[in-house]
Amino acid sequence: MLVQNNIPLAPLTTFRLGGEAKFFVSIKTTEDLSKALEFCTKEKKSYFVLGGGSNTIFRDSGFPGVILQMQIPGIRCLDANEDFAIFQVGAGVPWDQFVEFTVKQGLAGIECLSGIPGSVGASPIQNIGAYGQEVKDSILKVECMNPSGELITISKDDCKFRYRNSEFKSGVYKDYIVTSVTFQLSKLASPCFRYPEVKNAWENFFSNLNLNNPPNNDLRVFQMETLRNLVIQLRKKKSMILDEKDPNTRSAGSFFTNPILSEKEVEIFLKTAKNHGFENPPVYPESPGFKKLSAAWLIENSGIQKGTKYPGGVGISENHCLGLINIAGTTSALLDMAESVRQSVFDKFSVRLEMEPVVRP
Repeated sequence: MLVQNNIPLAPLTTFRLGGEAKFFVSIKTTEDLSKALEFCTKEKKSYFVLGGGSNTIFRDSGFPGVILQMQIPGIRCLDANEDFAIFQVGAGVPWDQFVEFTVKQGLAGIECLSGIPGSVGASPIQNIGAYGQEVKDSILKVECMNPSGELITISKDDCKFRYRNSEFKSGVYKDYIVTSVTFQLSKLASPCFRYPEVKNAWENFFSNLNLNNPPNNDLRVFQMETLRNLVIQLRKKKSMILDEKDPNTRSAGSFFTNPILSEKEVEIFLKTAKNHGFENPPVYPESPGFKKLSAAWLIENSGIQKGTKYPGGVGISENHCLGLINIAGTTSALLDMAESVRQSVFDKFSVRLEMEPVVRP
């Protein structure tokens, strides 16, 4: 195990922001992780686990403790039959690399999560989701290490997945470190078209296409790969695919989660919206007794436009109002902008937006 000193953090995050890490360790095996935790305990140092850096904001002053960057590799098939395939995937595997791997085999379950940045190890923590799918629906179990260095397996039910949350993010396992995730994917399930935008793109693509002779004579793989490509194209239009040539991708993707309100709170919101001249704001079913609002709609209708620039070299993406971006700024400026956006929404609709990325001191 090699402990490095004073490592710049900005290149390790999609925001390209943050100071230096006082200590830095690359974790490529569970043994590396165990030794790193022993080091942190012995030296009485705080630590933070970093994956792909797509959901993390570091302060301008950096991180005074130990950054543990998860790089555990490997995609291993544990079981497969004519109905499904089960894979154990290392926490350090890039998420989209795993999605591409499964789609090329005609497997369904995470195809609409194509193009999401970050690592496999981060996927269960916030229950990543997009275009009608959530990772919770394909996870069987999560393997992790507790702060004492013991390897533990957490069942899907014990993870208590919910919208952009889990026991790893805000529950009993928040101090546990994910080392691998086990997924079950289907060989039979149809591609996911729950999201209208995806369904429309699919229908437009296939309307004039002759599928009598699909490439490689494998219609299912062709369909899954086509759906993946359509999702990636949709994300690109919103600058939600990392691209060094597109400054709008210097972000965390969607900066705010969609608010979940009780039915009573929704009634109050609808009255407030109506008072401002909005008769039918989007409201979606979430779970018994709760509904979901659109954070993007709230931001746009609070008066904030795409492409808005804020002091300090930060702004709103030109292609999606949920994309708060770093143009040439600082973490401090980014957080000031985030609070300004939150306040604008609250002042108009009395709804408080919650940040999706995690801020580390």
